[in-house]
Amino acid sequence: MNLRFIISLIFLLTIGNVFAQSSLIVVTSIKPIHSIASSLMSGIGQPELLLKSNASAHTFHLKPSQIRMMSDAHLVITVDKNFEIGLKKALKNINSDSLMFVSDIDNLKIFSTRDFIFEEHEEHEEHEEHEEHEEHEEHEEHEEHGHSNLDFHLWLSQENTLLIANSIANRLIQLDPSNELTYNTNLQQFNSKMDKLNTDLHNQLKSIKSKRIAVIDDTLQYFEKEQMLKRPVIVTPYHGARLSVKRTLEAKRMIKELNISCLVYGVDNSPNQVRALSEGLALKASKIDILGNEFLPGPDLYFNTMNQISSQIRSCLE
Repeated sequence: MNLRFIISLIFLLTIGNVFAQSSLIVVTSIKPIHSIASSLMSGIGQPELLLKSNASAHTFHLKPSQIRMMSDAHLVITVDKNFEIGLKKALKNINSDSLMFVSDIDNLKIFSTRDFIFEEHEEHEEHEEHEEHEEHEEHEEHEEHGHSNLDFHLWLSQENTLLIANSIANRLIQLDPSNELTYNTNLQQFNSKMDKLNTDLHNQLKSIKSKRIAVIDDTLQYFEKEQMLKRPVIVTPYHGARLSVKRTLEAKRMIKELNISCLVYGVDNSPNQVRALSEGLALKASKIDILGNEFLPGPDLYFNTMNQISSQIRSCLE
């Protein structure tokens, strides 16, 4: 009996110790941010992901279980309240100490959305291209018909991503100081992988920098500017903007005048839109997914996504 009692006591103490050492609960909104957090939490825990399907990052709806998960989390990481619109209501119930908006990170490049079509005098864009992030309180003032006039596809800039990773690592260390060494080691490894990514993208794209593409939605601004690609013909300035007959005809005229051979579109664009723009033109169309939905969530997803974007642009232009 004494042996059974001792075994039972050891079992109970072990279970209690497991619960006492339960890992940090971190919830992320979209796959690229989840991937960055996964890299930083390697060997410690695994962040939760809200948007697992191919649904739009702007309009997805939460299940009750996801709302509970957010409420229980030590840290919830989203891009911006005007980016993941479907989270706005749920985020109001999250303690501000447990909430992290990526767009609030100091020194990020945050660009304005760009005008539709193509401006011939690109030199006037130089000031816009280096427009830095204004105070977050002003974001509300930039809303127009439910769409922000700021471009929040921030992770497509490697410079931004390094700042995002550093900021997330700092928050994780604040919440879980006992694992500071591991978080810092993971951050160093992430930075090394980013250096390699920078070299890989440069090598992939150097042969096509003089060529121009057309994009239905202007989602690649950060990637394009950082890789010093030519400014594209922009058909619609943001997700969900209506593709009118006038816009279609004007875009096709510009595509023809500039001898553009590549049309890039996203997962939100319909086949009808692609057909309408391609009809009568010698255009190669390429679908690019900036969220990396075809890849398994985890540390490699961010790097796979960036490499795939680069590869698809190059293939479309060759």
